[in-house]
Amino acid sequence: MPRATVVHSRRWLEHLLPLLFYSLLTVITAWPVVTQLDTVIIGSDQDALINPWADMWTLQALRDPQRTLWHTDYLFLPHGADLHYHSFSHLTTAVSLALRPIFGNLPAYNLTILLHLILAALAMFHFARYLTGSTLAGILSGLVFAFNSHNIWQTSHPVLVSIWPLPWAALFLLQAFEHSGHRRALIAAVFVFFAALNSTLMLILTSLWLAFIIFYALITSRLKCANLSVLALFAAATIALVALPLLPLMGEAFLRNNSSFLIEEGISLPTDMLGPIRPYWLGLLGRSLHFGIVPLALLAAASLRVRTTWPWFLLLLLTYLFAIGPRPLVGGTEVNVTLPWSHLIPPLLRHTHRLNVLISAALAVMVAYGWVVIAGRLVARRGRLWLLALLLGGLIFAEYTYPSFPHQAPAVSDFYTEFLDTVPDDVALAVLPTGRQEDKLYMYFQALHGHKMTGGVVSRPSAGVFDFIRNNPLLRAGAINWEPVPLPDDVSAAFQELAGAGVGYLVLDKPHFAQNRLDLRAWRETIAVPPIYEDELVVVFATELD
Repeated sequence: MPRATVVHSRRWLEHLLPLLFYSLLTVITAWPVVTQLDTVIIGSDQDALINPWADMWTLQALRDPQRTLWHTDYLFLPHGADLHYHSFSHLTTAVSLALRPIFGNLPAYNLTILLHLILAALAMFHFARYLTGSTLAGILSGLVFAFNSHNIWQTSHPVLVSIWPLPWAALFLLQAFEHSGHRRALIAAVFVFFAALNSTLMLILTSLWLAFIIFYALITSRLKCANLSVLALFAAATIALVALPLLPLMGEAFLRNNSSFLIEEGISLPTDMLGPIRPYWLGLLGRSLHFGIVPLALLAAASLRVRTTWPWFLLLLLTYLFAIGPRPLVGGTEVNVTLPWSHLIPPLLRHTHRLNVLISAALAVMVAYGWVVIAGRLVARRGRLWLLALLLGGLIFAEYTYPSFPHQAPAVSDFYTEFLDTVPDDVALAVLPTGRQEDKLYMYFQALHGHKMTGGVVSRPSAGVFDFIRNNPLLRAGAINWEPVPLPDDVSAAFQELAGAGVGYLVLDKPHFAQNRLDLRAWRETIAVPPIYEDELVVVFATELD
């Protein structure tokens, strides 16, 4: 066989084998969820329930030229809601919609989330191998980056589990600096574009990450005056590419003076200070990032090459200090102090725990360097090094793997999946009780039945979005996030207003009534008409009381 063919085949194997390896690990860590993709939704946080809705609404906007992606009339009927700052992950949705004809709606979404894990591991593998020159270091690094506790928890949030553009952008940018490669600079810009399509949050995190990478390139002499043109090309191409997804948001912010993207730092959620050393079996870590025993040992080994690794230590330290603010938690208990250096992060990222993405990237690189130190001090054959790497990788994977991969299986009433099939599409629903967490479940139901509703959840709601709920005494009595108000003595006027807005059915969700200690019997007595549908999950009344 010609030498060129052998080299070409070897390169294909170098890309294919890691892909297959990380795909296998993803199947193992997500088992048995991967056998139930059509009945569960990946993610343990309640936020996961609104993600299929984003797919549904995007498809509606694409199919109907009269609709726009940035405003929905499916939520908060009759006024609708602005979606400029909603938590869309457009690239996730695009892949999910592309897979639908093959796998079905819910399996397509779940497979897309699992694909993010595979791509994250693969991307960090190549980046760490480039930095260290070690394939085994890359394998361990990919494990840490993709399967750590924080990233697995973020499977509820496509906007934050889609971390794979970071290593790719850094890899191609550093290679572009090193070889004055303008083509690689353009490829790096494309991966920043992918980050922007994944979410605005991911674009912000990628920008912070690349600011560090440029600093790293300067101190390692990869970026020199002779190749500043490469940096200029990268910057220009990045601005041109990300302008497309950013223009609607920028227009909303500056032309309409909508500042709801920014939040007050007092409501920002931090990562727990003890998260790195607190294993998940003491309780689900959620927003924290557990380093793991073996990664901590490799982190310590990397300190022996401090001349090489100090920038990554610096990144790890700085991102940790910002992630634990503005009001730190220690073992779940808030400390009565405000960290002064963390004021800038909450307005941009909302919650400082999202910096765990950068912490995990720094940790993954440090693990790679730690392996290089250990391998360099061992006098062992190549085969034995592979065995040792597999042992360490197995220990990392075992510690990172949750007993139950995050998922949930909401119970769905036949009212949504069967009864409404016989009802015209323009008949809307009012589902009570209404509240931020409760409405997330109702949005999941809406992705199944496709009928408009009076409630909903928008990531950063604009003013007036709740006016209809506030002004209708029946809906207001079922709004649980505000000061409680009693049921109206006469519901006929409230029902007439609902019917006039196109609401055909008032749906009382029995589990949520019980969870919020609402008196379902009192509601039945006040409405005083027989329901048109009832099962163990819902009781439904027609708004036309005649």
